[in-house]
Amino acid sequence: MLTSEAHITTDRPGRYLTQLCKHFANKGRHLSRRPRTHTLPDLRPDQIQVEWTDTDGTLRLPWGQCTLQAVPGTLRVRVEADDRENLERLRELVSTHIGRFSRRDPLRVEWQQSGAPGDAPGDATVPPR
Repeated sequence: MLTSEAHITTDRPGRYLTQLCKHFANKGRHLSRRPRTHTLPDLRPDQIQVEWTDTDGTLRLPWGQCTLQAVPGTLRVRVEADDRENLERLRELVSTHIGRFSRRDPLRVEWQQSGAPGDAPGDATVPPR
């Protein structure tokens, strides 16, 4: 299993954890009443499983899993996947959504590889938008 982690500095880690989890939990709902603003390629709403509390969250997708933890001053994010392509897909998904949700006060997502050296792609930095 390949993993990558980001520790995102923010005054509101719980708010972003909840916002991310609620967003993915609601994917696919009400599609007949309003258009989707963006899509997740090759993914049906029934393939998304989300669980969260005020301090911990888990997002399971067919490509892998994202674990979130809100601690004072930091949102910790860990993504896990079976291969590099899916790991990068999860990293991009989380980085893009954090960027959208933090437009007023942009957050910086800096991924660090975990596990065995050479298993994951190099560190990828997504600058604030």
